[in-house]
Amino acid sequence: MKYLKVEATPHWGLYINYHAFTKSRPALKTIPPTTLIGALAQPIALKNNWAENSELNSSAEKIRPLFKGIYLSQNLPLIEYNDLSKIFSYDVDEKQIRTDAAAVSKIYRGKGSADDRVKIVYLFEEQEARKLFGVGWEEMLLEAAWSITRLGARESIVSVDKVTLGDVDLLNQKTAQTVYYFPYYMQSSVQGSYLVANVVDWRKTSIGEYLGKPTVNLIIPYDDERKRVSPLRVNLMNEIVYRVGDEELIPW
Repeated sequence: MKYLKVEATPHWGLYINYHAFTKSRPALKTIPPTTLIGALAQPIALKNNWAENSELNSSAEKIRPLFKGIYLSQNLPLIEYNDLSKIFSYDVDEKQIRTDAAAVSKIYRGKGSADDRVKIVYLFEEQEARKLFGVGWEEMLLEAAWSITRLGARESIVSVDKVTLGDVDLLNQKTAQTVYYFPYYMQSSVQGSYLVANVVDWRKTSIGEYLGKPTVNLIIPYDDERKRVSPLRVNLMNEIVYRVGDEELIPW
């Protein structure tokens, strides 16, 4: 198995909302796997001139089956802020324009330090990448990773600082130390500070329309008081750990 690791710095913050539709739009304090797939898919689609005119034909959906795992580590101060947005609607029966207001949340990057960044890891099998992209699969993925410009909405601009492509080592052990999010069901106990987020399950849902689709809870290694990544010591349900470079990941 191979890994593609991308280290990037958000310019101002994140504009990513929960998948469930409500009038108000609460923000996610993380970047879900579906968004990370889309971030990598956009430059791949531009390079390959992929048309994108439906959910089934989306570039993100084309590459989604390639991945065996999607991971994120967030080491930056995240501060939620709510904007009040005006909503216009038209009542056909009354022939009137109605107005309302709703809170729309964004996550701003607070004042931090030089090592403020997010780290993204994509896991995949080499033969599947070769089947999808041909003999130039390495160049394709590296170029796409360096070309990531946003994570989510077009406002969520990032600059890529470093890209690494390498081999995944498989470890047989009962515990893991990780700074990357992972599925809640993979742990029997966790030591450290973390958040929990409910996101669309990228393994079971095509990229696009998410209303009513399967979801999964993620454990996010993050201390919301210190506003920094929080390394976790995790007792595992299965005795399998992935090592990428000098970091450990918990399988999906």
